[in-house]
Amino acid sequence: MSDDRGITELRNLGPACERDLHAVGIYTAEDIRKHGVEGTFVKMMEGRIARGAGGFCFNASYLYALYGALHDIDWREIPVELQNEYKELSARLRKQYASQKPSK
Repeated sequence: MSDDRGITELRNLGPACERDLHAVGIYTAEDIRKHGVEGTFVKMMEGRIARGAGGFCFNASYLYALYGALHDIDWREIPVELQNEYKELSARLRKQYASQKPSK
């Protein structure tokens, strides 16, 4: 069954996140599920870089929020093991993208 709830209808996600996700063609919970938490995060961050935000924006908190949105839990309740994985992923991506110049 498809989950057509909009971004701001999901737990942990507000208007700013909605703008970032809409900018890269993600509009519903089903879109996030289709791309996966990590894929959605990368797509969203690449979109932010393309709009000039730079690589510093890779923060594990976004991953926590996306995971919590799909699992209907508060972002602070993410299992510690998963928090650590998301911190490592965001650090790797921040390092990878930090050297890229944002396009204007």
